[in-house]
Amino acid sequence: MDDELDAALAAHDELVSRRGVEVWVGAEPTFTRVDSHEPAWLGDAEGGDKLERAQRLADALTALTPGARTGRVLGRHFEGEAEPRFALGVRWSDARAVDVVGGKPPTFEELAGDHWATVTPDPGVVEVNLAPCGTAGALYTQSRRVWQAAEAAGLSPLRFRFNGEVADSGGGGQLSIGGSRPTASPFVRYPHVLPALVRYVNNHPSLSYWFASECTGSASQGPRPDEGTRERWDELGVALAWVESRADQGELAPEQLWAALAPLLVDGAGNTHRAELNIEKLWNPYLGQHGPRHGTMGLVEMRSVRMPERPGMLAALAALMRSVIARLAVSSYREPLVDWHDDLHDRFALPAALSRDLRFVLGDLDEHGLGLPAQLRRELEAWRAPGVTCRLGDAVLTIRPALEFWPLVGDVASQERATSRIVDASTARVELSLDGAGPERIAVAGRWAHLRALGDGVRAIGIRRRVFQPSPGFHPDLPVLDPLVIEWAWGGRTQRIELWAWSPDGGAYPAAPADAMDALARRNDRIRITTSSGDPAAFGHWPEARPFTIDLRRAPFVATT
Repeated sequence: MDDELDAALAAHDELVSRRGVEVWVGAEPTFTRVDSHEPAWLGDAEGGDKLERAQRLADALTALTPGARTGRVLGRHFEGEAEPRFALGVRWSDARAVDVVGGKPPTFEELAGDHWATVTPDPGVVEVNLAPCGTAGALYTQSRRVWQAAEAAGLSPLRFRFNGEVADSGGGGQLSIGGSRPTASPFVRYPHVLPALVRYVNNHPSLSYWFASECTGSASQGPRPDEGTRERWDELGVALAWVESRADQGELAPEQLWAALAPLLVDGAGNTHRAELNIEKLWNPYLGQHGPRHGTMGLVEMRSVRMPERPGMLAALAALMRSVIARLAVSSYREPLVDWHDDLHDRFALPAALSRDLRFVLGDLDEHGLGLPAQLRRELEAWRAPGVTCRLGDAVLTIRPALEFWPLVGDVASQERATSRIVDASTARVELSLDGAGPERIAVAGRWAHLRALGDGVRAIGIRRRVFQPSPGFHPDLPVLDPLVIEWAWGGRTQRIELWAWSPDGGAYPAAPADAMDALARRNDRIRITTSSGDPAAFGHWPEARPFTIDLRRAPFVATT
């Protein structure tokens, strides 16, 4: 598989190179101890054996990287923490020797082959800041070494919950996009690209949600501009039109681009760091805590990205975004911003809707000669779980985890300085979808739910339910619905599907899953399927407050219709 991916990435890199567009990428994969429930591996930044594991990771990465060496470097010092956090640097070079990093400082060109990766702590994880790469192929090579080094240190990109569900490590996995030096960044070299990217991502919610973590929406670490305040969203269109007009006239300096968009690309509290498109290091003269150039690096970070399971998934995402940036650089994109309203958290919570939108993105890249090879498209598909398939004759019902938009508990300002924020994660959403033959309605918790057309022959509906009672959280006395019972009929046969959030036998699990096989066994045990003849015994229909989502939490308060 590595050889196939290497070849696919080489083909992609060649296509981007032919356009004459330089797009460098970096990432920040995070790893945890899957077997530990100590504070340092759940929510604390430091403590326990985290430094020891980080050192083992850095040493293993150094051993895997020709010419590399390891050393301690200055770590980040956060407000409220007595000392700077530890940081380990892994450095290697493929540049010519430079006689000074006594004489005058080396130029960016002289340092172009000097590479730095750092290993640092973050709440619950060890974070690896990859050295920026000029090609997706180089990013894949470096990522494979990092994943291998993490495994050698006993660290994992995944975590297993008590019920067997697979989650990412708990840290972020954002992508950084820029150039070999600040002035070579596509956002500096082509000032029209950043406003075009804002429009493109707005028009294609799959770029926001297909790669996102479980905590998505306004309370996430990378909310979209249209998930913030209404007034700020209204101003974004004005700002884009202004910077585009200046860019067309060749009069838009990078500091003007940053100053125009930075106040608008923020989260609900106005934090420029926690934004889907983070431009705090684009051309920010005030961000100099790590040196005078720290804020003027020409960088844009994509933060709506979870930690991927394997390096091929990360490389495929990097290739996708490099192609999008190159497409925006060589061809104008001025499509109007779309005000999605309820559709954003209703229709685009469904994997089927996101998959269709992602196909539109890939088709657009094909039309511009920047399409991705099949191997990379398969890696992109792997970012969302495939779910469970149930068959009755020629009909196939697919049940997949859908996105849920967990709200923040309390006000934003009171939690702004915390390392993590409290959300109500007590709801879960699944998608029921049919592609082709099958019924028009499905019985959910004893009432009928109508499937909605998404296009291309696919019909689907999203089902929300409460899976535990949170503390703290909303609706403290609202009961849990477990199991979720789904019944559907086709060709004279009926299937009854019971989806349990926790153990069907009741009670707590004795411990976390021992390994991936144990986790799989628990997930399989929580799905019960029986097939019989006849039709489902459903009464009435669920109210249709939103076209694509039925909220079962409202069941005690609505009459049967």
